[in-house]
Amino acid sequence: MSEELMEMLAESLNANEFVKYNHIVMDDIELTGATAHIDIVPETRNVLGIAHGGAHFTLADTCAGYTARADGRQYVTQQSNYYFLKGAKSGRITAKGKVVKRTRKFCIIDVEVTDDNGELVSKGTFDYYCVADHQ
Repeated sequence: MSEELMEMLAESLNANEFVKYNHIVMDDIELTGATAHIDIVPETRNVLGIAHGGAHFTLADTCAGYTARADGRQYVTQQSNYYFLKGAKSGRITAKGKVVKRTRKFCIIDVEVTDDNGELVSKGTFDYYCVADHQ
Protein backbone atom coordinates (compact mmCIF):
# COMPACT_ATOMS: atom_id res chain seq x y z
CA MET A 1 0.00 0.00 0.00
CA SER A 2 1.23 3.46 -0.73
CA GLU A 3 0.86 5.26 2.58
CA GLU A 4 1.92 8.50 0.90
CA LEU A 5 -0.92 8.33 -1.65
CA MET A 6 -3.45 7.30 1.00
CA GLU A 7 -2.39 10.31 3.09
CA MET A 8 -2.54 12.62 0.07
CA LEU A 9 -6.11 11.52 -0.66
CA ALA A 10 -7.26 11.16 2.97
CA GLU A 11 -8.88 14.61 3.06
CA SER A 12 -10.88 13.81 -0.06
CA LEU A 13 -11.93 10.42 1.32
CA ASN A 14 -12.93 11.88 4.68
CA ALA A 15 -14.95 14.64 3.02
CA ASN A 16 -16.67 12.34 0.51
CA GLU A 17 -20.10 11.78 2.07
CA PHE A 18 -21.23 9.78 -0.98
CA VAL A 19 -18.46 7.23 -0.43
CA LYS A 20 -19.28 6.97 3.28
CA TYR A 21 -23.03 6.73 2.64
CA ASN A 22 -22.45 3.86 0.22
CA HIS A 23 -20.21 1.95 2.67
CA ILE A 24 -17.17 2.07 0.36
CA VAL A 25 -13.75 1.50 1.90
CA MET A 26 -10.57 2.31 -0.02
CA ASP A 27 -8.02 -0.38 0.83
CA ASP A 28 -5.06 0.61 -1.32
CA ILE A 29 -4.14 3.36 -3.76
CA GLU A 30 -1.16 3.22 -6.11
CA LEU A 31 -0.28 5.27 -9.19
CA THR A 32 -1.12 2.27 -11.39
CA GLY A 33 -4.19 0.95 -9.56
CA ALA A 34 -6.34 0.82 -6.44
CA THR A 35 -8.44 -1.58 -4.39
CA ALA A 36 -11.71 -0.88 -2.58
CA HIS A 37 -14.53 -2.93 -1.08
CA ILE A 38 -18.12 -2.92 0.13
CA ASP A 39 -19.44 -5.33 2.73
CA ILE A 40 -22.88 -6.44 1.56
CA VAL A 41 -25.41 -5.17 4.09
CA PRO A 42 -29.18 -4.63 3.81
CA GLU A 43 -28.66 -1.11 2.36
CA THR A 44 -26.58 -2.49 -0.53
CA ARG A 45 -29.03 -5.25 -1.54
CA ASN A 46 -31.78 -5.03 -4.12
CA VAL A 47 -35.28 -6.53 -3.80
CA LEU A 48 -33.90 -9.94 -4.89
CA GLY A 49 -31.48 -9.97 -1.94
CA ILE A 50 -28.31 -9.57 -4.00
CA ALA A 51 -25.89 -6.67 -4.14
CA HIS A 52 -27.59 -3.92 -6.15
CA GLY A 53 -26.05 -3.15 -9.54
CA GLY A 54 -25.66 0.43 -8.35
CA ALA A 55 -23.52 -0.81 -5.46
CA HIS A 56 -21.26 -2.67 -7.92
CA PHE A 57 -21.00 0.33 -10.24
CA THR A 58 -20.51 2.89 -7.46
CA LEU A 59 -17.76 0.76 -5.91
CA ALA A 60 -16.01 0.35 -9.27
CA ASP A 61 -16.37 4.04 -10.22
CA THR A 62 -15.01 5.14 -6.84
CA CYS A 63 -12.08 2.73 -7.07
CA ALA A 64 -11.29 3.94 -10.59
CA GLY A 65 -11.69 7.59 -9.60
CA TYR A 66 -9.17 7.35 -6.79
CA THR A 67 -6.85 5.42 -9.10
CA ALA A 68 -6.99 8.35 -11.52
CA ARG A 69 -6.45 10.88 -8.71
CA ALA A 70 -3.29 9.09 -7.52
CA ASP A 71 -1.28 11.34 -9.84
CA GLY A 72 -2.30 14.38 -7.77
CA ARG A 73 -4.77 15.79 -10.26
CA GLN A 74 -8.57 16.04 -10.18
CA TYR A 75 -10.77 14.02 -12.52
CA VAL A 76 -14.41 13.48 -13.37
CA THR A 77 -15.93 10.40 -14.97
CA GLN A 78 -16.43 11.07 -18.67
CA GLN A 79 -17.72 7.67 -19.78
CA SER A 80 -17.96 4.07 -18.67
CA ASN A 81 -18.88 0.65 -20.01
CA TYR A 82 -20.02 -1.84 -17.37
CA TYR A 83 -20.98 -5.53 -17.26
CA PHE A 84 -22.89 -7.30 -14.48
CA LEU A 85 -21.88 -10.95 -14.58
CA LYS A 86 -23.03 -12.66 -11.38
CA GLY A 87 -25.05 -11.83 -8.27
CA ALA A 88 -23.41 -11.56 -4.85
CA LYS A 89 -25.70 -12.22 -1.87
CA SER A 90 -23.44 -11.82 1.14
CA GLY A 91 -19.95 -11.14 2.30
CA ARG A 92 -17.83 -8.59 0.51
CA ILE A 93 -17.31 -7.42 -3.05
CA THR A 94 -13.89 -6.06 -3.89
CA ALA A 95 -12.93 -3.78 -6.77
CA LYS A 96 -9.46 -3.74 -8.28
CA GLY A 97 -8.67 -0.94 -10.68
CA LYS A 98 -5.76 -0.85 -13.11
CA VAL A 99 -4.64 2.06 -15.30
CA VAL A 100 -4.86 1.22 -18.99
CA LYS A 101 -3.67 4.60 -20.28
CA ARG A 102 -2.87 7.95 -18.67
CA THR A 103 -2.25 11.15 -20.65
CA ARG A 104 -2.19 14.85 -19.87
CA LYS A 105 -5.99 15.15 -20.15
CA PHE A 106 -7.49 11.71 -19.53
CA CYS A 107 -7.06 8.42 -17.70
CA ILE A 108 -8.62 5.09 -18.70
CA ILE A 109 -9.02 2.45 -16.00
CA ASP A 110 -10.24 -1.16 -16.06
CA VAL A 111 -11.95 -2.42 -12.90
CA GLU A 112 -12.83 -5.97 -11.92
CA VAL A 113 -15.17 -6.68 -8.98
CA THR A 114 -14.93 -10.07 -7.28
CA ASP A 115 -16.83 -11.79 -4.49
CA ASP A 116 -15.42 -13.52 -1.38
CA ASN A 117 -14.58 -16.59 -3.48
CA GLY A 118 -12.55 -14.52 -5.94
CA GLU A 119 -15.17 -15.01 -8.66
CA LEU A 120 -15.66 -12.15 -11.11
CA VAL A 121 -19.11 -10.62 -10.49
CA SER A 122 -18.85 -7.41 -12.55
CA LYS A 123 -16.34 -5.41 -14.53
CA GLY A 124 -16.00 -2.20 -16.47
CA THR A 125 -13.85 0.41 -18.12
CA PHE A 126 -13.94 4.01 -16.93
CA ASP A 127 -12.71 7.07 -18.82
CA TYR A 128 -11.80 10.07 -16.67
CA TYR A 129 -11.18 13.64 -17.79
CA CYS A 130 -8.67 15.79 -15.93
CA VAL A 131 -10.30 19.00 -14.67
CA ALA A 132 -7.44 20.37 -12.51
CA ASP A 133 -3.71 19.84 -12.28
CA HIS A 134 -3.70 19.81 -8.46
CA GLN A 135 -5.80 18.54 -5.55
